[in-house]
Amino acid sequence: MRAVIYTRVSSDPNNLGRSVEEQEADCRAVCQREGWQVVRVFSDNDRSASRYAKKERPQYKALRAYLEAGKADVLVMWEGSRAQRDLEAYLSLRNLCAREGIGYSYSGRLYDLTRTDDRFTTGLDALLAEREADLTRDRVLRAVRANAAAGKPHGRLLYGYRREYGDGGQYVAQVPHEGHAAVIREAARRVASGETCYSIAQDFNARGIPTPRGGSNGWSLSQIGRMLRNPGYIGKRVYLGKIVGDADWPAIIDDETYALCQSILTSPKRRTQRDTAVRHLLTGVAVCDVCGGRTRVQKNRTHHAYICMVGFCVSVKIEVLDRFVVAVLMARLSRPDALDLLAPPEDLGEVEKAQQEAAEKRARLDEWYAAAARNEITPGGLAVIERTLLAEIEDADQRAQHVDVPPLVRDLVGPDVEQRWGRLTVGQQRQVVSLLLELRVGKTYRGARSLDPARLGNSRWRGDSRTWAERGLVGEPRTR
Repeated sequence: MRAVIYTRVSSDPNNLGRSVEEQEADCRAVCQREGWQVVRVFSDNDRSASRYAKKERPQYKALRAYLEAGKADVLVMWEGSRAQRDLEAYLSLRNLCAREGIGYSYSGRLYDLTRTDDRFTTGLDALLAEREADLTRDRVLRAVRANAAAGKPHGRLLYGYRREYGDGGQYVAQVPHEGHAAVIREAARRVASGETCYSIAQDFNARGIPTPRGGSNGWSLSQIGRMLRNPGYIGKRVYLGKIVGDADWPAIIDDETYALCQSILTSPKRRTQRDTAVRHLLTGVAVCDVCGGRTRVQKNRTHHAYICMVGFCVSVKIEVLDRFVVAVLMARLSRPDALDLLAPPEDLGEVEKAQQEAAEKRARLDEWYAAAARNEITPGGLAVIERTLLAEIEDADQRAQHVDVPPLVRDLVGPDVEQRWGRLTVGQQRQVVSLLLELRVGKTYRGARSLDPARLGNSRWRGDSRTWAERGLVGEPRTR
């Protein structure tokens, strides 16, 4: 008889394949004893066979194709669970072997899957294998939840840290990896100062800084953004994508810098268009007051202008609009009360409420975890409460992420604002404009030779309910 051997091991981190080799040796001994000729060996290393498996088993797929082609008379395995720990997968393989007349051998015994007793015995073994896989998964999930509740790390090491272990191999602590932590702090500081993720990624690549996974593609703007949005870097434990409490490792980024990065990277009000080669101050920042479309630079007859790209409703010379907006900003930031104007007290009150709400809900969740540990609540009941509270905590955390005055703006305030402004990159200047202004440009009138400030009458300072026209900063638009 032509025998085909299938071996599999679920976990082999070092990819040594020792376990599958031992399985193959046992299977070959069975074939030699029975007088079967081994025609092919299929082996999946470091692959799970449960219904929760996330990786495919390419060799198992090839095995099925080999059996369907009629190239073997008996399938030999070390034990039945090597083929699957999923009852549905067992049924599919059982039907294939019964249909093709292929023997089914494991644990040194040959089964005929056309016989009722053999189908029952192998089916019971498959059911037990599935149960063992489910129990293993339950144990792992309980450990994951317990680690999350205790603030301990689990799974892949977070970039920027290293783990310390005791003599017995037990986890002791997760501490900053100073070389990697310096990279994270630098990226956070530069984003907080208004630099784009793209320029930071380009700089890291030019300096030869390895990526978190050590890939050959280098840093990307999305990689920088994902890294700086991770709450783990401020010492928070995340479970199922939600913050569930404080972590047992120290923070790498301070709370204020992290909150500012979240504001810049996630808030629609603060987000400007992703321009990988920023050259103009107001491209995509200035908005058409007629149709709401954003502007971009385009040549208009003899000059370059900011033009509405939706309905071509408005057009204004680049240097004229830039000069006016910069002058308004300089006047605003040079005032003694500039910081007070930029940090509305009512916003701070809402932030404090959100912070208090998040803390209270985390405390309630901790109480429910403790009740579950005392068997005072069922796992199903805990899951419902956990899902609800985690969603509410996430919402409160988002409302609590507020920076009164971003450092980029705070550092500009003062009598020498113009010199400081001149030292910023165009990207940083754009960030300041976006943080402080909602800039809307209206139509001009026939025969105009200069910018009428009234065209910007519907613009406003961020956080201010009144427009510039309502504040009396500009007059009524002229008409002809």
